Amino acid sequence: MMRSMFSGVSGLKGHQTRMDVIGNNIANVNTTGFK
Repeated sequence: MMRSMFSGVSGLKGHQTRMDVIGNNIANVNTTGFK
């Protein structure tokens, strides 16, 4: 039971990190010199 909970939470954390990166990239798309 705990192993499946840990697996689910770990997957959600990874997804949140990807969403943060995508949001940051979108917010800075018009910034001069970004990327």
